[in-house]
Amino acid sequence: MVDFFKEDEYEPGYSIEDKVVLASVGAGGLLVVLGLVTFLSVSQRFGGIVLIIGILTGVLPYGVLSFLKNRAVKQMEKQFPEFLSDLAESKRGGMTLVRAFESATDNDYGRMNGEIERIYNELSWGIPFPEVMERFNKRLEDSAVIQESISIIIQSFKSGGDITKTIESVADDAARLRKVIQEKDAQLQQQLFIMYVIFFLFIGITIGIYTMLGQLLGLGTAESGAIEGISGVIGQESGGPTNFCNGEVLAAEPFCATSKIFGFVPANISSGEVSLSSTYATTYAYGRMAYYKALLFIMLMIQGISTAAVAGQIKEGSPSAGLKHAIIMLPIAFVAYVSYVGGAGI
Repeated sequence: MVDFFKEDEYEPGYSIEDKVVLASVGAGGLLVVLGLVTFLSVSQRFGGIVLIIGILTGVLPYGVLSFLKNRAVKQMEKQFPEFLSDLAESKRGGMTLVRAFESATDNDYGRMNGEIERIYNELSWGIPFPEVMERFNKRLEDSAVIQESISIIIQSFKSGGDITKTIESVADDAARLRKVIQEKDAQLQQQLFIMYVIFFLFIGITIGIYTMLGQLLGLGTAESGAIEGISGVIGQESGGPTNFCNGEVLAAEPFCATSKIFGFVPANISSGEVSLSSTYATTYAYGRMAYYKALLFIMLMIQGISTAAVAGQIKEGSPSAGLKHAIIMLPIAFVAYVSYVGGAGI
């Protein structure tokens, strides 16, 4: 299990989390460079795939660790009120703080176990209680609930107040806050469901838009399409481009390359045997087809990433928590789009 709650002041060096992120960024950077070189000099499709893998290698581990850390914090917040209640009960029974924390180490508080044992060890070594709790507070800086509760306990201890009553009060407040959060999560679950429905509708709309464009513009065929006078609409009569991937439209080149990478054009064009700017590709509208397929595909992926990030922010208070939603949304969108649109018109 990765220890997300490290004290830089007392534990010098890189944590496992830092090492994983640095290694992934380094490996991802090398793959990106290799992909770019391959893309420019050998094969656009193979190079593009390596480039995408490099980007995922560099970004995905950080997203996974952020999600796991956020989940660990939520799990600790869930067990925190119960831990404080038991601690107050031990104090009420006449135990010292050290004995109360020692007793707490015998109970199971999930992700809190490691932190409770660390607090007990530090207290048994003679480190003052306020300093121990301040160090615990720094480790749990990502949790507003625990931060506020521990700050109150520290101030009460320093001012000479009844620490037992303070812990009881803080435990009750933390439990009430946790209950409010649970009620909020239950309400947000409905909003999350609506976001999934909207995204799946967006997938269907995107597929429908390409189907309509294919019929109207005759993408992937030698026909002119359902629109009369389409050559005038796309600019052929005025000297404008009829093939978006013939090099005349610079902004379209990334989309043309994307279509080659994901095989949205015939295999002989994806492999580079025939150019998208060739007469053959122009006759069958493969240039326009590649452009529109890639444009809609990229829009769909951006929509999926954005929706997942918003879902994570709404549900768990962090965009990185949307990783689990992205893992569900993006593969479904990819498979649906490639299945219905990827080979259409080829």
